[in-house]
Amino acid sequence: MKLAAHQMSGISAEIDAYLKAHHEIGWFSGAVIVLKAGKTMFTRGYGMASLEYQLPNTPQTRFRLGSVTKQFTAAAILQLQDLGLVDVHAPVSTYLPDYPHGNRITLHHLLTHTAGIPNLTSFQDKTQWMAKPTTLEELIARFQDLPLEFEPGKEFRYSNSGYVLLTQVIETVSGQSYGNYLKEHLLQPLGMENTGYEYPLAVIDGLANGYQFTDDGYLKAEYINMFVPQGAGGLYSTLEDLARWNQFLFDHGVGDETILRDKAIATMTSPLVPMNPDETPHLFYGYGLVINKQPKHQRIGHGGRINGFVTNLEYYPDQDVSVAVLSNVQTANIEQISQDLAAIVFGEPYSKPTVSEVDPSVYEGYIGTYQVAPEFQVTITTQANQLRIQGTGQSIFNLYPTSETEFFTWVIDLRVVFNQGSDGTVESVTLLQNGQETVAPRVD
Repeated sequence: MKLAAHQMSGISAEIDAYLKAHHEIGWFSGAVIVLKAGKTMFTRGYGMASLEYQLPNTPQTRFRLGSVTKQFTAAAILQLQDLGLVDVHAPVSTYLPDYPHGNRITLHHLLTHTAGIPNLTSFQDKTQWMAKPTTLEELIARFQDLPLEFEPGKEFRYSNSGYVLLTQVIETVSGQSYGNYLKEHLLQPLGMENTGYEYPLAVIDGLANGYQFTDDGYLKAEYINMFVPQGAGGLYSTLEDLARWNQFLFDHGVGDETILRDKAIATMTSPLVPMNPDETPHLFYGYGLVINKQPKHQRIGHGGRINGFVTNLEYYPDQDVSVAVLSNVQTANIEQISQDLAAIVFGEPYSKPTVSEVDPSVYEGYIGTYQVAPEFQVTITTQANQLRIQGTGQSIFNLYPTSETEFFTWVIDLRVVFNQGSDGTVESVTLLQNGQETVAPRVD
């Protein structure tokens, strides 16, 4: 469906008002682009790329991508397959003979998170080494001798370790560094001049600083050595370059089969493995992409999160709409923002963010302990008329109201809804975080 000029103008104004509302209450700093049929409907930056130097975010600002990187790594592997240099169904040992589990795992397993390799970014000691200089070989050594968590191919479990191994496959087979391979064979041919791998100590012009929002305001995010993310999350880019990438993947006249064959792109974007068939039967993983097969609007894309940055790049095939949201504040609820922007374009309901005034006496009815899991509880308390939440073994966060029963935190992506019974007392809380919804009954 083609939109008339006056419709486009109205949608742009509505998107702008929505994003301004997010920015004004501290929920968003970054940049956004929305495309319809490959053409830009809306693009704008909000907030500061650098608070220290008062440099604003713009559509040309570069942001770290985090796991949005994975689709580029997957494309590189498929490009090497097009050239006859790898086979995604061959064992990893074909290309990395020294990797201990290489005979049991294929490249397909790595690409789809079905290899069973422990996720190195979930290791408890990660804060001790993620800021330190490292090499690709040292990263792989951190997990290569650990037992697999399940038989390869039997289930899905997200693991950055698999994409670190894919980085080494690309470098071994091509004879080039990961960053140079992508630059020469994918990024430059597609005209993505503002995208690349961020090497440690490199000065990247126009790269935003990453921040976290705390109860005391914005703080610079914890440092990460950029050799750590590798092909799992090490790229930076701009809205305009990501728009070109989606135009390439979804057939809008950018690039051609000399870069990547149509069959390879079709494989990347296909629902290859279920992610959690019992709880989320509509979610599948392709190669570096999540395929959401919800009946209302299928979408294909991936999010990313890396110290001080959260990102999301999605495509809605039924409406031919792309949405890219890049934020340099790691507490932004990017997935919700992306879905709301799509809802605006589709003319569907969405909620504009607000902070409400609530009588603190209401909070007394919320104080208590709620059982999230057998070994995990959240405790609700108050201090000086401020509602607070603390999970087992975690820090305490202030909660801020959007209504009398719904709250959010500035510090992490978390919304809390207090559920009342017929007698008006609170029986449970619903926790909404990273797109997941958990109901925790009250236990005291």
